[in-house]
Parts: sequence; structure tokens; C-alpha cells
Amino acid sequence: MRNPSADKSRRRVAAIFVAALCAVVAMFAGAPGLSTVAAQEATIWDGVYTEEQAERGMKVYEQECAACHLDDLMGDGIAPALVGSSFFFRWSDLSVGDMYAAIRTTMPQGAPASLSPAGYAEISAYMLQKNNVPAGDTELSSDMDDLEVITITDSQ
Repeated sequence: MRNPSADKSRRRVAAIFVAALCAVVAMFAGAPGLSTVAAQEATIWDGVYTEEQAERGMKVYEQECAACHLDDLMGDGIAPALVGSSFFFRWSDLSVGDMYAAIRTTMPQGAPASLSPAGYAEISAYMLQKNNVPAGDTELSSDMDDLEVITITDSQ
């Protein structure tokens, strides 16, 4: 035999659970943080560095990178090209944060992580410029949280 008291109790628990679940879903559906995060996602084509920053990056690149990657960023056969299809093949669909971290942890060869965070951001900006990515009004950050939301794509 069924216990009517137990059935009411189960229904009450189920109703409370459903009500709580609806409240949680409603809370997240209207949460301002979620729409803000989605709005903050960008691609490299959104003007994520400045011309001035890329100019500084060119100077750092010439001092620290050109010996291996050459003045035209085409690489020397051992060091990879940093422009054109090689660049986009390597980095497409990854974040600028991924690129920045790889450069920072491996370059310059023999002295990784020896440049300032701003120096690595400047080199990254220069690489974007040399790949015909348009500049904007805001400098590329050296903060990983900021860089992780910028996706590298091969077209706008």
C-alpha cells in the first residue's frame, strides 16, 4: 500500500527543488556579468593595439628577435615566420594570450622571460601590425585575463 503522507512529502520536496532550480536559472539568465563577458570577447580585428605600441614593438623586435626571425619576420628556416599564412596557421582560433604566453616563456632563445611584460605586449602588437591587423585606440594589455578574450582569426 502507498503511504499518502510520503507521497505528499515527495511532491513537496520536488516542488521546492523545481522552484529553487527556476530561481537559479532566472538569476543567471539576468546576470549582468554574463552579458558583459560575452561583450568583452573580441578578435584581433577589433583594433586591440595602437600604432605607437607597434612602433615600440618594432624596436624591441629589432633588438631581440630579428637575428633569428629576420627583419621581415619571415624566419631563417629554423626560426619560424611570424607573418602571413605561417602566423595564421599557428595561431588561428587561439587567443592573443596564448601567443603572448608562448613568446614570453620561450623567447628570446637562451633568455626566455627576460623582457618586461610591456615589451612582450609591444612585440605582439608589432606582429599583429605586420600581419595587416588594424590598430585601434587602446594599447594591447600585458594582463593575461585581458589577452585571453581576444581571439586570433585569419579574417574579419
